[in-house]
Amino acid sequence: MANEPKKRSITGKLVANVLTEREDDFTCNVTYVANRSIKDLCRIRAAKGSKYTAAEYESMYNDLEETAKEEMYSGSTVEFGFTNNSLGVDGPFIGPGAAFDPAKNNVSIRSTTRSVFREDLKSINVIISGVEENLPTITTVTDVVTEKVNSQLTPSGNLNGEGKRVKVVGSEGSTVGFFFINADTEEETAVPKTSVSRNDPSFFSFTIPQLAKGYYYLEIATQYGGNSKTVLKEVRRNRFPYKLRVGEDEERPGEL
Repeated sequence: MANEPKKRSITGKLVANVLTEREDDFTCNVTYVANRSIKDLCRIRAAKGSKYTAAEYESMYNDLEETAKEEMYSGSTVEFGFTNNSLGVDGPFIGPGAAFDPAKNNVSIRSTTRSVFREDLKSINVIISGVEENLPTITTVTDVVTEKVNSQLTPSGNLNGEGKRVKVVGSEGSTVGFFFINADTEEETAVPKTSVSRNDPSFFSFTIPQLAKGYYYLEIATQYGGNSKTVLKEVRRNRFPYKLRVGEDEERPGEL
């Protein structure tokens, strides 16, 4: 029918979920086909016969983004892009007379998917193209300073980890190693090779970089193929699924 929505689809590969004991438990990693910046989107839209040029689209977007920031930073909830956005305050406030303390509290952006896009997502078809083999998989990380598991990071302290195929190996010119990805900004911080003190197939240890307060994902990239003689042709990169926090613990006295 003429009014039928365009059928869209994405492709993904199954990845063994080693965080559970079931051998038949998998998760799906989407295979991304491109990385589109705002400039790319403006160029693509202009090329479709629009009355605006790519530069004009970008200028309008920048103006809208600036207005959205001004409104959100002043306490409004703002519909922008795929999400509704607002500011929140993280960290503990102990007692009714507590004030905002930059050492314990921070302002963060909270985003929720707009309802119109939640409906769109229901119509996207997912094609499983196979099983992803030989992915390095982190199963547990322990912050040595706090002894907390899968939750905390202490900059300049050590992080001990366990997993499968987590030995960092790379051919010349390949980007391999451990990386912290800021959960809000996607900014990447690499762990220097000189900070890694243990680099085994099932265990690793390194000194945590000087990360700013916030939440991070840990990713590993390697060409390790399962034994000392096997180096994969391509770098395999995988993300530890838990968010890791830098900063004060949000637990309050008396809470479990």
